[in-house]
Amino acid sequence: MRLQRVLGLTLAAGVVTLGSVGVLTYRLVEQGKATANGVPPGVRSPTQTEVGQAAADAVLQWVLPDLDGRSQTIAQWRGKVLVVNFWASWCAPCIEEMPAFSRLHERYASQGVQFVGIGMDESEPMQRFVQARPVSYPLLAATPEVSAAPALPMSGLPLTLVIDRDGRLEMSRLGRLDEARLEPVLRHLLAR
Repeated sequence: MRLQRVLGLTLAAGVVTLGSVGVLTYRLVEQGKATANGVPPGVRSPTQTEVGQAAADAVLQWVLPDLDGRSQTIAQWRGKVLVVNFWASWCAPCIEEMPAFSRLHERYASQGVQFVGIGMDESEPMQRFVQARPVSYPLLAATPEVSAAPALPMSGLPLTLVIDRDGRLEMSRLGRLDEARLEPVLRHLLAR
């Protein structure tokens, strides 16, 4: 009886292991595939919803202070590929992705890509952050308008939106976004 129980548990563990390997293999294969337009899966939202586009429309209307207190309109970058990153100085994944965003901004700014960081922080901690870790793109401070925007539900940080030259939301990503996943999106938009 005890041997049967051990064999049953061993068989069950083997089935679970094979199932896990199957799921992981499927995920790896799917991540390796490119969509028809060259944007890697997991970066581009699977479906563009009107809520997503409403967020891009709202962002393009904002006028926010930079770290020196001067008003900056997001619409000044209309006509460029716009990467809008919501971050905070206390957010570890935000801080981890900023060097890659700086490199990409330096690499593609002359081709029409503009990165903008919108800090969900007070101005003073953001200024201290930038003194210690400079970035190559403008940083703006969120206002209550940003925090309360119904079109842009803030469920966590970092949040990155990529808006094409025509103001259409190309992708959104909640969580850390690395250079290898973002660069193909930028190249694709620049090639259009």
